Amino acid sequence: MKETNDFSPRRHVELFHLLFLAQLGQKLDKRHYALKGGCNLRFFHKSIRYSEDIDLDLQDIPAEKTAAVADAILSSRSFADILRAYGLAIARWSKPKQTETTQRWKVALAVTDSDMILPTKVEFSRRGMVMETRFAAVDPLIIQSYHLSPLLVSHYAAQEAFEQKIAALADRRETQARDVFDASHLLNSGADPARFPPILRERLPRAIENALSVTFPVFKSQVLSFLHPDQRQPYDSAEVWQDLVLGLVGRIEGETR
Repeated sequence: MKETNDFSPRRHVELFHLLFLAQLGQKLDKRHYALKGGCNLRFFHKSIRYSEDIDLDLQDIPAEKTAAVADAILSSRSFADILRAYGLAIARWSKPKQTETTQRWKVALAVTDSDMILPTKVEFSRRGMVMETRFAAVDPLIIQSYHLSPLLVSHYAAQEAFEQKIAALADRRETQARDVFDASHLLNSGADPARFPPILRERLPRAIENALSVTFPVFKSQVLSFLHPDQRQPYDSAEVWQDLVLGLVGRIEGETR
């Protein structure tokens, strides 16, 4: 097994995400949840951005069952043994938000032979899986880099993930640079603004306004450190960031007419 002490903090967190998803798949019906957000982009759409958290959509699974399953995973001795084998441990965890719509767990990861404590979250949203999902294997290159067994997870395809990111750009109270970066990546991966549903088209002016508001310093503070180290340098440029934003805006603003 590869020594995880050589991993960056981002990779330690990503390893935990994969190990948690493997446990979740053994305890919940995979047809009733779907991976979204940054983990979906990393594991299925070749994003170079590491994700801080795991975000999933749920349907037809009561909040009580979700809580029982997540609690059992995070507190189980068998999961602790698995994490230990990879140089990780859960230092502490809590579940600060538990509603019928959103359930969130905060986890602090400890790394063997290190003083690092790495925060992450697991969040389930119960707003309905109205978009098409796919059941597929996580990118083999990622799996092999951690010496894990193949992992199958339900997730959103590029078009659906793109629409989620544009909706997030339009609707978040605080615009996030990662939404702009991710939307640009998905656009370059084949997502098509011409396929936006009418309800999303109505929100495009707000999404465009918010995308244009994200400055390079904000991108650098929020996103750059979450990129793979080998690929940070090309994005460490105000000109490159401006081109990325304008390229995204240029592709979607035609759908407002």
